[in-house]
Amino acid sequence: MSTVITLSNFRQRTRELPTLVLIDMHHDAAREPSPAAALFSESLANCRAALRHARACGIPVAFTRQVPAPENMVTSPVYPRWIEGFEPSRWDMVFDRQRPSCYTSNEFAEVAGELDGNYVMAGRFGELSCLSTAVEAFHRDHRPTVLSDALMCLPQDNLPAACVRDAVTSILGLYADTTVTHAWVRATSRRIGAVK
Repeated sequence: MSTVITLSNFRQRTRELPTLVLIDMHHDAAREPSPAAALFSESLANCRAALRHARACGIPVAFTRQVPAPENMVTSPVYPRWIEGFEPSRWDMVFDRQRPSCYTSNEFAEVAGELDGNYVMAGRFGELSCLSTAVEAFHRDHRPTVLSDALMCLPQDNLPAACVRDAVTSILGLYADTTVTHAWVRATSRRIGAVK
């Protein structure tokens, strides 16, 4: 026997549960950190845990990727290859953009507006893509959540990646709510139990 879900109940559920937004979970040869880096591996594992939890609980998932603009009107854009395990499913949303902020995708901006900024971010290039998205969200009166231990940052000048991530997390706290993956999983699990 199948269950019929009414549209009003579905909309209410999506307002109560955040959408998981995974940023730049694709290969980028120009900015690729060493996969053996401990911080990269730990953050990637936390992104996997967040994605696994979202899919298991029916939380909406969105992927964003930065795609360079085609050189001219007749060439097709080049789409980067997804990191293994982060390939979008047919139910996931995918938003392409040409600048660091996810809001530069008109479709993402529209969905974020529909959600009243109720989404949670994790992913790569935290010092650029995640930070610029959080700043723009703040200017739109959105207050997303950032999974600070699921951010991957590149080292900058003489600063190692761990120091960059700590600094970015502190700055993100001005524009968004920050938490860690296991706390978000626990909190959303409780909310899912209340929503059902």
